Amino acid sequence: MSTTKHRMGFTLVELLVAIAIFAVLSALGWKVFDYMAKIKERNGMHEENLEQLQEAYQQIQRDMLQAIPVSANVGGQVKPALELGNKLLSLSKTGVTDPLKQGLAPNERIEYRYNAEEKTLYRLKYAQLNSTRAEQPLSSVLLRNVEDYQVLVLNPNEVNQWPAGVVNLNDHVALKTLPRGIKFNFTIQGVEYEWLLSLLNTDFVTANVRLNRPDLNQQPVFNRFNPALLHMNVVDTNQSEWA
Repeated sequence: MSTTKHRMGFTLVELLVAIAIFAVLSALGWKVFDYMAKIKERNGMHEENLEQLQEAYQQIQRDMLQAIPVSANVGGQVKPALELGNKLLSLSKTGVTDPLKQGLAPNERIEYRYNAEEKTLYRLKYAQLNSTRAEQPLSSVLLRNVEDYQVLVLNPNEVNQWPAGVVNLNDHVALKTLPRGIKFNFTIQGVEYEWLLSLLNTDFVTANVRLNRPDLNQQPVFNRFNPALLHMNVVDTNQSEWA
């Protein structure tokens, strides 16, 4: 009479096979998890960069639309309505609101200053057009991780200085004349950007100055400007263009 013994548990070979399968599945699962984590991180950085770009573009757009042909006085030195040199752009603008009746000036002076070491583009705001050297502007960050920064004047040719040549402080036409537009070029994380914005048409202002009509030289007529040319060009592996 024979008896059959039922085998209990696993053999060593079966156990090794199970461990090997589990190790393979764990490795594949970790790769998938790591890939998804990198995708999430990359998407987060992309959203952050996109938000930064949108806010900066909208701020610059508002400044350019509100630029006015009015000279400034900084520390006793007369400054043109718009001045560009050594990648430093400064301009006079209007549009200041005073809902609390604090006596804020309607116009202010804006500077765009690039720090190459920090790779950061700053926006500096002076509360009024006439300021002292000791006055500290309100500084805010427009863009971070900026490389290959360049700002040019379009009139209509591209130039990196405005006004062109030596400025005669007695030449009111040169002090009040605005170029046709401004061009920003820069790179953020390998992506090249090009922003083009137009400015107030100051032909009527300079014409009034030449005609010696001081009544029209103080405050420009803001309904006589050209429609703003708003253009953003992005150069990447997949090129896209917004206008």
